[in-house]
Amino acid sequence: MKLLSVLLVSSVAAQLGAISSVVRNGSELQLNGKRWTASGANVYWLGLDENVGPTPGEPYYEPTKASYPSKGRVTEIMNVLQVLGATTIRSHTLGVSTGNPLSLWPTLRQTNEAAFEAIDWAVYQAREHGIRLIVPLTDNYDYYHGGRYNFLRWRGINVRTTLPTDPAVMQFYTNRTIVDDFKEYIRTLLTHVNPYTGLTYAEDPTIVAYETGNELGGAVFQDLNVPVTWTTDISAYIKELGPSKLVVDGTYGIQKVALKITTVDIYSNHFWPANIPKLTTDIAAVGAASKTYIAGEYEWTGNSQSAAPLTDWFAVVEAQQNKSQPVVVGDHLWSLFGHAVPDCSKYVDHADGNTMHYGNPSNSAKTNAQISAVRQHLFKMKGEAVGTALPIAPCPGAGF
Repeated sequence: MKLLSVLLVSSVAAQLGAISSVVRNGSELQLNGKRWTASGANVYWLGLDENVGPTPGEPYYEPTKASYPSKGRVTEIMNVLQVLGATTIRSHTLGVSTGNPLSLWPTLRQTNEAAFEAIDWAVYQAREHGIRLIVPLTDNYDYYHGGRYNFLRWRGINVRTTLPTDPAVMQFYTNRTIVDDFKEYIRTLLTHVNPYTGLTYAEDPTIVAYETGNELGGAVFQDLNVPVTWTTDISAYIKELGPSKLVVDGTYGIQKVALKITTVDIYSNHFWPANIPKLTTDIAAVGAASKTYIAGEYEWTGNSQSAAPLTDWFAVVEAQQNKSQPVVVGDHLWSLFGHAVPDCSKYVDHADGNTMHYGNPSNSAKTNAQISAVRQHLFKMKGEAVGTALPIAPCPGAGF
C-alpha cells in the first residue's frame, strides 16, 4: 500500500508539471528572470472557517464555530481572484491552525492529519488558477484558528486577553522550549506532502512566502517588540526546510533593527486606513536596506473618514513599479468572500464591515466603484490596463 501511495503521488506531480519559484533580487521579486508583483487579497478562511456552518455530519467545533470550507467555496474564490487580476493570496489559516479539535495541532505536538485536506485543496486550486500564496505561521491574537497563545498555554503560561499588557507573552519569543515547539509545528506543516500535487509545502513554488506571524508584537499592541534573535531563528529555519521560500517578517510594522536579517526577504505593514505618509516612510526604510515591501492588509472600502483616497494610495504603490529598484512588490485588500457554494445565490459575510463581495447584486454604486478601482490596480500591477467594467466570475454551484 505504501508503494502504491508513492507511485500515485509521483504520477500526480508529473501530470501537474513544474512551475518556477519566485526569487528576490535586491528590492524586487522576479519570476523566470522578469519582475513579478505580489498583489491580491486576504482570504483568511481557506484552511479553517468561522463563517459558515457545515452540512450535517461534517466536522464542526461549536465553541469557536470552526469548520472546514467546502471545496466549491475555495474553487469559486480562485475564479474571483482571477477575474480581479490577483497574482497572490494572503491566507492565515493555511498556516495558522492550532488549539481546537479541527486544527493541524489540536494540542501540543499532536497532528490532526484530517486538517490537511482543506489546506491541500486550497494550495492545489491556487496552483491550478495560476495564483501564488503568502502564508502566516502564527497569530498575535487569540482567534478561532489559533496563534501564539496556544503555544504559551500548552506550557502553562495562561495569558487571558487578546491585547495583553502581561509581559509573559514575551515567552513566546524567549522561552527555548516554546520556540522549539513552534519550530516543530513549522516542520510539521512544511514537510507535509500534498496528495493533489505530490509536493511538500516546502517544495511547492505555489507558496511563495511564509510569514513569521500575523501582526506580531510584544505585550503592548503594535509595539514592534519582537526580538531580532527570534525572527532570525525562525526565518533561518523556514529557509532550512524550504531553501526556495521567501520569508516575510510578521512584525506589525517596520522594525528597523530587523532590516539587517539576511534570511528575511520581505517586510510588511497593514493599513487601517490607507495612509500615504506611513507608506512612504516604510518604503524609504525598507529601500535603504535593499529589501522588498508588501502592504499585507489595507482597508479597501473607503469608509474611513481619515483614509486617503484609495486611488491616491494605489498611485504611490504603482509609481514604484516604474523604478529600477521598486521596493513595493504588492498589496492585499482585507478581505474577500464569495458564495456559500454549492448555494450560488447566497453570499458569505464576515461581520467586520470590510467584506468584499465581488459581483453581489446588492452592492451599492460606491462599493462597486471601489471594487472597480481595486481591479484596475491589480491589473496595473501586472502591467495590464482594464476598464471599469466588472466581468462575471463563475460560481461552480451544485458541482461541488
